[in-house]
Amino acid sequence: MKKVLLLSVLISLQLFSQVPIPETGCYHAAFINTDAQSSFELLAGKNIAIEMFFTGWPANKLPDFPLTKCNLIDANGAIPHITWMPQVPGSPFPLTSIINGSYDNYILLYANQVKNWGKPLFIRLGHEFNGDWYTYGGANNGGGTLNGFGDSTKADGPERFIAAYQHVHDLFEANSVDNVVWVWCPNNGSAPNETWNVPEAYYPGDAYVDWIGFDGYNFGTTQTWSGWISFFDIYNPLYQKFKNYGKPIMLGEFASVEQGGSKSQWIAQAYSWLQFYTQIKAATWFNIAKVEGTVFTDWRINSSASALAAYQTAIANPYFLGSIPATDVENENVVPKYFSLEQNYPNPFNPTTKIKFALPKSGETKLVVYNIFGAKVQILVQSYLSAGIHEVNFTSDNLSSGVYLYSLEFDGKKEMKKMILQK
Repeated sequence: MKKVLLLSVLISLQLFSQVPIPETGCYHAAFINTDAQSSFELLAGKNIAIEMFFTGWPANKLPDFPLTKCNLIDANGAIPHITWMPQVPGSPFPLTSIINGSYDNYILLYANQVKNWGKPLFIRLGHEFNGDWYTYGGANNGGGTLNGFGDSTKADGPERFIAAYQHVHDLFEANSVDNVVWVWCPNNGSAPNETWNVPEAYYPGDAYVDWIGFDGYNFGTTQTWSGWISFFDIYNPLYQKFKNYGKPIMLGEFASVEQGGSKSQWIAQAYSWLQFYTQIKAATWFNIAKVEGTVFTDWRINSSASALAAYQTAIANPYFLGSIPATDVENENVVPKYFSLEQNYPNPFNPTTKIKFALPKSGETKLVVYNIFGAKVQILVQSYLSAGIHEVNFTSDNLSSGVYLYSLEFDGKKEMKKMILQK
């Protein structure tokens, strides 16, 4: 009996992740710092489906996948969400050390640890890259200069971030890691606020992003530079900008303080808007009290009795999902409910690999292999296929080593993935 993720409200796996995307609803998620998951859930009155936490890259470059933490989250019935922060040193540009391969051994060994763990998890690599507060941010890696890296018509800072992000992702793919959901996550405000530093300038491409994330906070009047700001004003510009990218969206971090307005009203309005922004499929409350700058800020859901009551009321709505359900299905020949394309296996490959895809109904289907420049290499399928799970073999013949793309078109939909030929 094979365990697969299946629920009528869930669409089937998109890209190569193992985390189903709700067709209706939004996963209840949280960062809970050092608190026990059960303590937060008791306060909230609902379980969390995803628990986010932060890890950095070690100076000694020894692989440090947080196995104990991930096992604990999994045992508690949630999916781990690792915010993986490449705060590496380097002058003048810290990201150069990642791009030039200095961290390859660390990344590959870490990837192998993730692969051996074998269960689904999110990795949010280098979040808030459009800010100047992390060493990997574009502002600290060339900023808006044009002639120091890559395309002379594009800003060097975003280009270096993209190159580093893609490099890490490619090393995971080279190690055939298929249990990671990659989250690309800008901050709602860019620092500096310049045209070269807009979030979309950092987008690494559809093949490198499974979910798009947004970070944003209502600092109220706690800071000299801040004022009360609504959930709508924080997130609507980002949502409108990225809703057509065809990716599920998560709030990687969000919360409000009490100072400057009504936190309870802010919470109620936030969770109302989340039901309107239907492409947001997970929302991660940042549940911690901490010092921001020199000012104490309390982001917790229980910073006041009214805030807690508002959170409990909002999250009680069944729209907010407290678990990622799994169902045992004995019959693997059940017609799939949704269109999907899987990662080829093995990957890297030589000379043959398998490509599997699911069709929810019969119809004209096209599966094509391209080289990295977009030139057509081979048409694997161009015919009318029946509904079900299909598997096609691709043999590389006289092709040279490198990255190739394969694209599936069906019923007006299109999915594309990368594969690596390694001779």
